[in-house]
Amino acid sequence: MTSLVLDNGAYTAKIGYSHECVSVIPNCQFRSKTSRLKTFTANQLDEIKDPSGLFYILPFQKGYLVNWDVQRKVWDHLFGPEMFKVDFADTSIVITEPYFNFTSIQESMNEILFEEYQFHAALRINAGSLSAHRYFYENSSELCCIVVDSGFSFTHITPYCRGKKMKDGICRYAKVRSLAPTDFDVSVVLPANPICYPWEGGKLLSENPDFDEMVVTRDDYEENGHLICEEKFDI
Repeated sequence: MTSLVLDNGAYTAKIGYSHECVSVIPNCQFRSKTSRLKTFTANQLDEIKDPSGLFYILPFQKGYLVNWDVQRKVWDHLFGPEMFKVDFADTSIVITEPYFNFTSIQESMNEILFEEYQFHAALRINAGSLSAHRYFYENSSELCCIVVDSGFSFTHITPYCRGKKMKDGICRYAKVRSLAPTDFDVSVVLPANPICYPWEGGKLLSENPDFDEMVVTRDDYEENGHLICEEKFDI
């Protein structure tokens, strides 16, 4: 079974198989301001000599996935023969989504992953949770950390303790020092490659011995519907 990790950001998609390297690709489409007949998708931007005459069509607005037509076209390109040649029946996907994502968006993602693409299994998770997993993997003696996830649309500050997300402590645009008790030292760690740090956490998670217990399989979904995803995925 193959695992594909997709950190599906509002501006770039960080994608790659768990046994390969990550690729950072624009998560959008492009059209010419003068001639709208030609549409470019994702990394097809590399074919354009002068991108100044283009406008962007983004699947995300204000941090949430709302334009499914554009997102499908980007994913079709990424999963298709020009890019990752995904064998859906033999592939599990780890895919990110925002904290407190709307239920309607979560359900749409379930339907697209399982009913349209028919992935063998899927794990939907926050990018910050993947960053925390990566951090605790490298710092096994640490009990807690605060992940500052600064993306294209907004910044979330999220505490994690013993690998678990503390939902009540999640906030936007806060001072990290104020989130920790005064008698605790606070050290700030900037990863060498912060853009791909969550993807690296997803790669490690897919290699975890308990990974099969974290995912929802297509058989699970066909039997239990959205309920099984709601129970398993801590969004």
